[in-house]
Amino acid sequence: MTATPISPGPLPKKPRPRRRNGMTLALAIGAGVLALIAIWFFFLRGGDDADPYRTEAVSRGEIVRSVSASGTLEALVTVEVGSQISGQVTQVLVDYNDRVTRGQTLAVLDPQNQRSAVEQSQAQIASAQAQVSQAEAQVALAQAEYDRQKFLFDRGIVAQAALDTASASLRTARASVQSANAQVRQQQASLRANQATLGRTSITAPISGIVIDRQIEPGQTVASGLNVAVLFTLAQDLGRVQALISVDEADIGSVRLGQPVRFTVDAFANDNFTGEVTQIRMLPTAESSVVAYTVVVEADNPGERLLPGMTANADIILEQRRGVLRVPNSALRFTPAGVEAEQPTRRAGGGSGAAAPPGGGGQRSGGRGNMAASIIAELNLDAAQRAKVQPILDRAQQEARAAARAQGGGGQRRRGNNPAMAAAFNKAFDEIKPLLRPDQQTTLETLRGRFAGGGGRGTVWVLVDGEPVQRSVRTGATDGSYTEVLSGLNEGDQVITGGGPRAVNTQAQAQAARMAASGGAGRGGPRGF
Repeated sequence: MTATPISPGPLPKKPRPRRRNGMTLALAIGAGVLALIAIWFFFLRGGDDADPYRTEAVSRGEIVRSVSASGTLEALVTVEVGSQISGQVTQVLVDYNDRVTRGQTLAVLDPQNQRSAVEQSQAQIASAQAQVSQAEAQVALAQAEYDRQKFLFDRGIVAQAALDTASASLRTARASVQSANAQVRQQQASLRANQATLGRTSITAPISGIVIDRQIEPGQTVASGLNVAVLFTLAQDLGRVQALISVDEADIGSVRLGQPVRFTVDAFANDNFTGEVTQIRMLPTAESSVVAYTVVVEADNPGERLLPGMTANADIILEQRRGVLRVPNSALRFTPAGVEAEQPTRRAGGGSGAAAPPGGGGQRSGGRGNMAASIIAELNLDAAQRAKVQPILDRAQQEARAAARAQGGGGQRRRGNNPAMAAAFNKAFDEIKPLLRPDQQTTLETLRGRFAGGGGRGTVWVLVDGEPVQRSVRTGATDGSYTEVLSGLNEGDQVITGGGPRAVNTQAQAQAARMAASGGAGRGGPRGF
């Protein structure tokens, strides 16, 4: 008998590994690595091996400090021609852009009524002259009667009453002659008035110039009244024009008569025109709570290309210095990443970056007479000039101190520029300027700019052997793009204007260190699987 093997039955299944736990761990480790790479890339990596700084060489050039404003061009002299009488226009003899001379007839009104008035006055004069003749005849008759009565009275033939009557008649006749002569003069005056009115029927040019506007046509009726209608507008001479520039109240204090002006117009965008400030009008204009003043600028107009009504975009030149050492303003603002720049040495009476006294010798502004002495030394005055200038500067210094005390003990000086000092010395500079030579006046305008905030201390970084080196400089005038350097740099120095390694984020650095110490994000995977 053969034994039949007994099937052992299904074997027990071995438990499969839990793959979900391993995949989650791998994903967590990968995410942590990516986070560390991102933190390093964006926050912890340093600069490239190549020099990343942007530099510009210190050079000599022009510094122009100006005030920008806009206005409208006008002719120097513009005359509106109207009519003093009413009437119908019969002729218009000129048109737009015609050149006319003084006294030339521009238009003619119908003269019929005025001619009739002249003829009537002539007739009235003739009538008055006839009355004079009649009165003179009456005088002759009265004189004869008086003589006869006098002859008879002398011989006792007539009484006194008859002589008195003849005398009164003679005086009356003579008075009638005077009255008749007065009537003649009155009618002559009326004739002259009517003749003048007749002459006004021809409208003539009061000046020589160009017709820039015409408001009438033949057949139109002109009515005179309190408001005379404008028939023509004449521009005297377009060889020179004036621009009415509107300057903000914050800038008007720097504008002076005689300052040069550069301007452009949209019609000739590539051409620059020059003029000169000839008038600063004191009447303010206010629009949207902004106060401005009108500055009149006169300019030559070669070829008469500039036309009345054009918009002038002007720059009023407050200060212009040529051939000065200068740096871009971006160099004064630059500081390398992770470096705290040393502040310029604090001067007495001023914070870092405050306007330095003109002498730049570290004198205390509170020292009696030091500011005035510094200005006199920099202007290089002779003995005669010094005797006149010294009292003016001493007075300005006293005014500045008094104003500073009134403002609270000089707190303005600690925060920066001192407006009281700038105003006092600016007034003094106006008095001093006529006493100086041209070269001294140039130096004076530089000092004026420093008192107004153009001078002071600053810091720049110079690239030396691939490394930034800090330099303290004394600055002068600025035009918004470049600043004059008075000391601290040499021509050709490479000042840094931008670029450089990126700043390191210390917070991100600390967070990355903590993550690295913990073994990465999600190290060990989720628990419980």
